[in-house]
Amino acid sequence: ELEANMAGALATLEASGVPVVGPDRDHCAKPESLAMFPFRRETSEAQVFWDMRKGLIPMVGAQRTRGTSMLIEDVACEVDKLADMSVDLIDMFERHGYADASVFGHAMEGNMHLVFSQGFRNADDVDQFAKMMQEMCEIVAIKYQGSLKGEHGTGRNVSAFVEMEWGSKAYALMWRLKALFDPDFLLNPGVLLNHDPHVHKKNLKPSPLAHDLVDACIECGFCESNCPSRDAALTPRQRITTWREINRLARLDLEMKLDADDKARLAAMRKEYEYVGLDMCAADGMCQEKCPVKINTGELVKTIREEKLRTASPLANKAAMAVVDNFKYFDKVVPPVLNLVSFAHSIVGTAVVEPIAKGVHAVGGSMIPLWNPYLPAGAKALPELPPKPEVTETVKPGAFASKVVYMPSCVTRVMGPAPSDPEQASVPERFLSLMEKAGVEVIYPDEVREQCCGIMYHSRGCVDASDASMAKLEAKLLEASDQGKIPIVCDTSPCLKHVKDHVRDPLLKFALYEPVEFVATFLRDKLDFEKKKQSVAIHVPCSSKKMKLEAQFDALVRKCADDVHSSGVPCCGMAGDRGLRLPELTGAALQHLDLPADVTDAYSTSRTCECSLSNQSDVHFRSVLHLLDDCAKPRAKAGSAAK
Repeated sequence: ELEANMAGALATLEASGVPVVGPDRDHCAKPESLAMFPFRRETSEAQVFWDMRKGLIPMVGAQRTRGTSMLIEDVACEVDKLADMSVDLIDMFERHGYADASVFGHAMEGNMHLVFSQGFRNADDVDQFAKMMQEMCEIVAIKYQGSLKGEHGTGRNVSAFVEMEWGSKAYALMWRLKALFDPDFLLNPGVLLNHDPHVHKKNLKPSPLAHDLVDACIECGFCESNCPSRDAALTPRQRITTWREINRLARLDLEMKLDADDKARLAAMRKEYEYVGLDMCAADGMCQEKCPVKINTGELVKTIREEKLRTASPLANKAAMAVVDNFKYFDKVVPPVLNLVSFAHSIVGTAVVEPIAKGVHAVGGSMIPLWNPYLPAGAKALPELPPKPEVTETVKPGAFASKVVYMPSCVTRVMGPAPSDPEQASVPERFLSLMEKAGVEVIYPDEVREQCCGIMYHSRGCVDASDASMAKLEAKLLEASDQGKIPIVCDTSPCLKHVKDHVRDPLLKFALYEPVEFVATFLRDKLDFEKKKQSVAIHVPCSSKKMKLEAQFDALVRKCADDVHSSGVPCCGMAGDRGLRLPELTGAALQHLDLPADVTDAYSTSRTCECSLSNQSDVHFRSVLHLLDDCAKPRAKAGSAAK
């Protein structure tokens, strides 16, 4: 049936004689055959066009004048009248001053979408809008006997014109039916039917300027499905909308135009936004992956945090800089603390530790992490490097020289496995073992135990401390990698992504690799993998998703296991230690995590994410380097089997 429908659509288009857009930009100067634009049957190809279609309206809306709203009307008429109606609507937009308006849609169904930007900043804006709406409804409903809504709901904007479209008798009948089923008018009052002929000019929501990072947002909501806090606080769209209103009220307050009630509302919004808007945002930027115009609400949140710290909490920046200057003690202090907690748990048990931990967390609020049984013990000391492998082949210039700079993140240097995890090897131990099998020489950067990428400062808004930490690390990585000539691996994906985004040396950016990417790129001809696991789960961290490594991650793990199950979670909500301090964030993000019962092991590339995933699933998540090392073996050299 689908094939028949597609064939019918093609035949209709070909018979119409309507020119098809050609390769140049001269308004179809060279019309092309429809054969140039075949139906796509491969899912990967078709998805590109669906993504383009879904993103079309937000992309158009993003080009509007800042401070205006993007509106969409949805009209329809008989197909043979559509061309004339479209011409009249275009003329209407031009006469009323809507230079950016567009008319497009489902022409074969007689259904068109009218997209235009509209400001509601003053009385003139509202008057322009009211006159245009009146004429639009007259053109569609009266002149062309069409429908004011083709496939979308009526809404208050069109409810004032329902009688114009349907006539007085039908309109009166609608009201009678409404009264029968809803005599008290409690259901959606005034939305479909409304006695007020001016309702479309009232309660209009402005779109005030908030910040350059998000002013292009049309509040389409595509971002919401990726947001870990969507069921616990605000979504990215709601964060932007609320911040717009806070800024609008703040500007009026500066102009002394707010009354007492609005002043109280502004104060209440600011106070509540601290938690639902700022604290509960993971700031991982996964919203950007769904946004057609690539708005990153997480960047807005981090910018607000930074401005807040600079003005309201200057001591926080000084404290962060003090940590940077004395980071050599980090590896020495944190593991013993984690080991002490683990030891206490092993002595008194969960029944004692859990209520104490909850009490301490409650007293400390969001400043003290909440303990759970899957929190790690302290990591082992960073292992010494093995002897350099023997070089038996001459390396061509520009080829991989079987050397890698290994930058273990500060997270894996201090956080080991959970005490209950049967796998007690450290991540650095596993990485060195894997490289030894591949015959790859490993190099530590100088002062490796004192390095940090700075992401933990950056996410909190301590940008100066983040930049200082990043500058120290960049200098050491440049030195160790021979100015970016030797590949660099960081075992923690969020840290690797942060370094990629913030290093200044362009060559260094291209030398940085996440573990999965490095193995897939450089070790394909050095290692073979044996399937030793039956059923495993994987969680690709947000940072790896943003680096487009999902398919690579899945493919590599499938070399080691029969069945591979994705977590299906866009973001686990951990955001460093934020999920430990605000457990409701990870609880909301992982509420639908449901691994198959036969999954025995699970893997990721972010130690903190692994903690939250383990706690939610009761399955130990650990670095994928454990799996790769378990299943890898050196590839036999050509001719060795015959010998």
